[in-house]
Amino acid sequence: MGQLITVEELPRYAPGELKLDSSPIGRSDFRLRIFRYAPSDIWVPPSENFLVVLYRDGATAMNRRVSGTWRQDHVGRGVTSLLTRAEPSSWHWKNDIEVTHFYISPGLMTKTASDAFDRDAEMVELHDLLKVEDPMLTWINDQMVQEIAAGGPGGRLCYDALALQASVHILRKYAAIEFKMPCAQGRFRPAHARLIEDYIEQNIFRNITLDELANVCSCTPVQFARKFHAHYGMRPHAYVLRRKVEHACQHLRKDRVALKEIALLAGFADQSHLNRVFRQHMNITPAEYRRQMCERTVQA
Repeated sequence: MGQLITVEELPRYAPGELKLDSSPIGRSDFRLRIFRYAPSDIWVPPSENFLVVLYRDGATAMNRRVSGTWRQDHVGRGVTSLLTRAEPSSWHWKNDIEVTHFYISPGLMTKTASDAFDRDAEMVELHDLLKVEDPMLTWINDQMVQEIAAGGPGGRLCYDALALQASVHILRKYAAIEFKMPCAQGRFRPAHARLIEDYIEQNIFRNITLDELANVCSCTPVQFARKFHAHYGMRPHAYVLRRKVEHACQHLRKDRVALKEIALLAGFADQSHLNRVFRQHMNITPAEYRRQMCERTVQA
């Protein structure tokens, strides 16, 4: 096998305008980047990572050759292309497009195969597909982009959960060998649930990763996410986000400090993030909530 190119080397062969990069999140094994491309005719050497291309804006006829003959199809918003690792490819299109790239490391895919499906798979291969319509991947892409672009208060934990969900979904639908989900593993033991809740409370002021929470009860991230949903009826990042809002409410009821300070105390990136998420959960702004609490205290 010849030299495999890295994520950083790809723009040398597929030059485009970089619009967004997930690097600040700190996940090198599942990286997201958005590019704006002009009409192009390119050849891309074999890559060390799996590549998932999600079309965000623009529409065009796409010609691609991985091996054998050229294939052509029409792509646009909601369409996904997949390319397994270590395969050279040629691409040609005539219209402007904006796409998201998922770069997924082979290590993450084999680990997910083991953790999620209880199956050893030394080498995972994906089907090379020019066009599939996959609402789940489109949704995951939109959620990830929102978290990265806005610096959302779910932060790393939300991104970890979405990366895990995407990896499991891709293995189930597009791997060259069949993966089936094992039976559900039930809820946490009460002692583990208390440990998890205590850990979240003690670290509510910062971003918490999925690996951290899984380590609390000595299970894999996949096992943890499955058990957490069975136990609490929601995903870990949704639970943490709810607790952040509840902490903000406690401070708003009893403290007279500035909203920007409450945002940091409750684990939000800044006051604008507090305002956005608080409104989503409470249907009012933090300032309105504080005013209502003050009025009730006076009336009492």
